[in-house]
Parts: sequence; structure tokens; C-alpha cells
Amino acid sequence: MKSSRDITLIVIFTVLIFVFRLLIDRGVGMINIPGFPYILPIFFSIIQSLAFLMYKGRRWRLFFQALLSTLLYITFINPAFRLTEMVTILNMFIVDVVFNSFYGSFERKNKLVWLTILFQVCYWAIHSFWLLVSYSALFYPFEAFLNNWFIPIMSVMLPVMIIEGLAGGYLGYQIYRRVKILHNF
Repeated sequence: MKSSRDITLIVIFTVLIFVFRLLIDRGVGMINIPGFPYILPIFFSIIQSLAFLMYKGRRWRLFFQALLSTLLYITFINPAFRLTEMVTILNMFIVDVVFNSFYGSFERKNKLVWLTILFQVCYWAIHSFWLLVSYSALFYPFEAFLNNWFIPIMSVMLPVMIIEGLAGGYLGYQIYRRVKILHNF
């Protein structure tokens, strides 16, 4: 880490994601609004997009943030180790390496909004792919898992996740732009 600012941002976004995931795990069951759980990934995408932009293309910040939030989640919210948490760490590692490599060129062209949107859409799409690979390799026969679970659910949910990634990436960029103006980041 280069400075205490980076460490502070990692801790702030880790705690924010931890509180958000705590509210999702404990609070969604109490709210009986149809379709409410489909809105929640937009807020997660906003937090991730804002963190991505605040780190300004410096590598390993998103990965450490995912690692810390996953450790907090496993420790305090869901003690049973879940494979999806490992998928989240792997996914964030890949996304961190790939998208931070292009941050400088998109920033020079003043196209960070497109990088942020692409970051979120790829995050959700790649996450689904890694779930397919990990679950089918460890627990289920591949064809049965693909035909009975992945294709029926993802044919409906992947477009929803892409729309949520678009919305979250764009809104995260708009929030970053306002914060950047206010605080001269």
C-alpha cells in the first residue's frame, strides 16, 4: 500500500460492504416487498464502482477489499465456509488485475464512466461463470448442473444482473464525480 489514504479507503469500503451484506442477510427476510432483493445488487455495484474509482487504478486494492470483506462475512455473518465466497475473491482478483490495467488509458481519454460500467457488467457475468465452474467441478455432474440449474436460472438472471451492473456502474461514477468535485481527489 502506498499511503494511509489507501488503507483508510480499503477499510471504509470493507466495512460498508460488510454492513450492506449484514443488512441483506438479516434484513431481506423482514421486508416483504416483491422484487426488493433484485434492487440490492445495484447498491452493491454502486459501492464497488465507487471503490474502484477512488482507488484510481492502483492494483490490489479491490482484491484486498474483497478478501477482508469475505473474511468478515465468514467470521461474523455466516460461519460455514461457502464456495461462493472463494468465487468472489477469485473474481475480484481477475477484475482487479484486468480493469486496473486499463484505468490510465480510460482516464486520459476521459471515459472512466465506460470503464466503470464495463467493470460492473464483467464482474457480474464472470461471477456467474465462476459459480458454474466451481459448483459443477466439485458437487454436481456438469451436464445435470448446467441443464437443471445454471441455464434456467441464468437465462433469466443474467440480463437482470447486466442491467443492475449498468445502473450501479453509472450511479457509482456519478457519485464519484460529485465527490471528486467536492474534495479534489
